[in-house]
Amino acid sequence: MNSKRQLVVNMTASLTQFIINIGIGFGLSPFVVGKLGAEAYGYVGLANNVISYASLLTIALDSVAGRFITVAYHQGDKEKADRYFSSTFMADCVIAIVVAIIAIPVTLDLEHLINISPHLVADVKMLFAFLFLQFIITSLCTVFTVATFITNKLYLSSLANMAFSILRVVIMVVCFSTLPALVMYVGLAALVGSLAVVALNIHYTRTLTPELRFVRSAVSWTTVREMLSAGIWNVVIKLQQVISFGLKLLVANLMVSPYKMGMMSIAQTIPSMISGLMGTISGLFYPDQTKYFAQGKIDMLVRDMKSGMRMCGFFTVVITVVCCVVGREFFFLWQPGQDSDMLYLIMFISMCGFLVSGAATTLQNIPLIVNKLKLYSIAWLLFSLTSLPLTWVLLKTTPLDIYAVAIVPTALEMLANVTFVPIYAAIILGIAKRTFYSVYVQYVASALLSFAVCDGLKLALHIPAGTWVTFFASCALYSIVASVITIAVLLGKRERSVLLKIVLRKLHLEGRMGGRRSRKH
Repeated sequence: MNSKRQLVVNMTASLTQFIINIGIGFGLSPFVVGKLGAEAYGYVGLANNVISYASLLTIALDSVAGRFITVAYHQGDKEKADRYFSSTFMADCVIAIVVAIIAIPVTLDLEHLINISPHLVADVKMLFAFLFLQFIITSLCTVFTVATFITNKLYLSSLANMAFSILRVVIMVVCFSTLPALVMYVGLAALVGSLAVVALNIHYTRTLTPELRFVRSAVSWTTVREMLSAGIWNVVIKLQQVISFGLKLLVANLMVSPYKMGMMSIAQTIPSMISGLMGTISGLFYPDQTKYFAQGKIDMLVRDMKSGMRMCGFFTVVITVVCCVVGREFFFLWQPGQDSDMLYLIMFISMCGFLVSGAATTLQNIPLIVNKLKLYSIAWLLFSLTSLPLTWVLLKTTPLDIYAVAIVPTALEMLANVTFVPIYAAIILGIAKRTFYSVYVQYVASALLSFAVCDGLKLALHIPAGTWVTFFASCALYSIVASVITIAVLLGKRERSVLLKIVLRKLHLEGRMGGRRSRKH
């Protein structure tokens, strides 16, 4: 399968996964919030953020292990590939033990570390326990995710993630429908879903890369140190992300109120999904980009980077514009009984960051590809170190309240993505500093123009959105308008070709499924 067709297949699977996750999020979140209440639901986001702190222990190794294993594998050096593979697995076992040693006392003494209503203490502790166990298991088996990357069959990872999402929602619906409402069911469902993903990844490794296997004699702590020395700066990048975004719910819990922390957790649902989609789409270009750099084909790498920026930007613009135009109506329908204005404003502030990050996300692959992460990670950390004090100042000196917690990291992210990311990417590739700004200009122009036109249509047509039917009808209209504008302003010939093939592939698959259903009847 050629690289362009493989990209279409991988992207189709990623978009399908995103649509499924959106559908689950739309249907499941209000169901869970209705059962638990906003405050209890807020602890889900908080627990996930705490888990992200634990990931600092694994990121240095796991973020680069795939790169080392892949290079050795494609060089035909089986012994070296086994050494990287086996050493990574053994090191992850050690890290899992360390996490367990930390997680047990944290969970047992949780009510003294964060604010928890007395009636929720036992339930929230069980939530944390399940999510810590999920993290430990997935950390142990991270090395098995490399098979789909080595073979550039990332669509299989998307299928595994779809299985996780579906299994997770089934368990949660069953538990909440048949048992007393407890927040720990969210953690239990995540744990069971992750076990399924682990099983699939082990299967992929055995079938796609049967040459890769764990060999005890191949375990080398020197090899582990080699990978850690390359990946240690990814810890700094992860720390920056934790400071900028992961602490938002903790700050809201400690400095505002548990209720508003819950509201922020709900409001972050869609931005988090879009951010995940951006990372997934930009990641689809990563295997070929790594190959181009290894072959010294910088022109091909730059061309592929610009394509990645445009494709990632296209989906980001369309989804973000639609969400911002109909966001208030969405929250009114999705979370009845909650403060839809507060939810919309928090979401809108967070999504302002996508005004530039939709184009910048693909460029964030370059430091890892070139293996020049030191300056990149330190610069991002410096941007983020000002987040907490600035948030504290705004909370103490302005009436912004919970909105201050959303404004600061968004503003800092936009500043870094405009002033630092494209220039640093160009410098380490040895090309002109202005190389990527042309795509930035097209991206921002398409976003602003799409929003202006769609918002104008909303005001001119007065489309009611009081029901889900009219809401989805208006979403369809705005999606078409934003897509047409973005295709014209942002996408080039290559990206339009890929997009057309994705649409045709989706229609072909749906047509085949429809034909099968007809034959059954």
